[in-house]
Amino acid sequence: MAFEQYLQITSRRLRGDAPALTSQAISQTISFARIVLIVGLVFLHYEQYPDVSADPFSGMEASGHRLATFVNSFTLFFFFSVVPLLSMVSGWLFFSFDAGNASASLRQRIGRRFTSVYLPMVSWNVLYLAVLALLFVWNRAYPLLGQMNIRLGHASAMDFVNAIFGITAHPVGFQFWFVRDLFVTALVSPLLWLSLKHTPYLGMAFLGVAWIIGSDLLIFFRTDVVFFFYLGGFLRIRRVPLHIGRTTSWWLLVAYLVVVTLRTVAPLFIDLSAHRPELLTAATRSMRLLGVLACWGCFQQWAQTRTGAAIARFGGLAFFLHSAHYPLIAEVKILLWPLLASHADGWLIAHYVASVAITVAIGMSVGLVLARRLPPVFALMNGGRPGTGPQGAQKKLAPTKQAHTAPATGRAIDTATAQPPSAEDASNS
Repeated sequence: MAFEQYLQITSRRLRGDAPALTSQAISQTISFARIVLIVGLVFLHYEQYPDVSADPFSGMEASGHRLATFVNSFTLFFFFSVVPLLSMVSGWLFFSFDAGNASASLRQRIGRRFTSVYLPMVSWNVLYLAVLALLFVWNRAYPLLGQMNIRLGHASAMDFVNAIFGITAHPVGFQFWFVRDLFVTALVSPLLWLSLKHTPYLGMAFLGVAWIIGSDLLIFFRTDVVFFFYLGGFLRIRRVPLHIGRTTSWWLLVAYLVVVTLRTVAPLFIDLSAHRPELLTAATRSMRLLGVLACWGCFQQWAQTRTGAAIARFGGLAFFLHSAHYPLIAEVKILLWPLLASHADGWLIAHYVASVAITVAIGMSVGLVLARRLPPVFALMNGGRPGTGPQGAQKKLAPTKQAHTAPATGRAIDTATAQPPSAEDASNS
């Protein structure tokens, strides 16, 4: 069909003359992407500056702290690609099984998602709820309590249920909306599988439209996860090569930076104080597609450097950092704010960077200490993922059908027919 031919032509143009990724390169790129994207998520969840009314989700401030709000909003919009790219990787890894054994494989993967995704989420939320309860008993006016999405003094029984399990509202650790939606996506994966096998483009169109218009399809908090998870599954089943040419990657990054800049400065040209146009909201969602391509292409280049390889070794800590960073960053913001010499733009940016850096440092350090000193606790809080190490990059791949070359040779393989051994763990974050 014409659309499929168009996809093939586009795919070839993206790849250019770049060689196919080796098994080690795929695994290392995934590990690199995972930890870098979660650090980006920490930047995103800084949200707005204390005592500054500008909402970074709207864009920079048209007057007042222009530089500081530009930096905050630009970084936020840039890392809007975090959830889509992580979801896409999850879908690519999830649908790695042999089509002839789909039923058993789907049941097995759904069961694993419960222990590696949902159970850790519940454990973290119980911990956070206990800490907040202690704060509430100690000082009901403590600033952090006002920033959480549960009011302990007025919470109903269902509020507490949602705080832990995220049934109909965000959990107390609000970042776990992504983890909860990822688990729900796994639960409906048999339906996604049927669509991918029999009506792939219809399913893609349905989920894509739901995502663009902001529909939650009744069971999701947002449809970002399920749509991009589906796209990842589509790439896997259709055996679409994952590599993007170096030159193409840089041009994609430049284009994405331009689009993000335009969205950031939009308040200078459009009055968003009273109403945000639906067309602008849809365009903001759509730019994530470009962001996924730009980030994945550049991550492929950076992950293969010496520095990139060192960063990739911490990919196994991504789930722990994702879980630990909030409300930690909210508390760090509170503690650092009185230390500012003034509220000039430079000091605001310093507070922004310092808050994120300290949060990441604490989260990573606690994770490493727990992994070394209390492995059972770390395993529970990290969904059974190892904290550091090759993350499967140095191990032999388990072919799902017809792997063309043994990964030990380091030569290019058909990325659609082999799966990194850590894929089950990788897809969970």
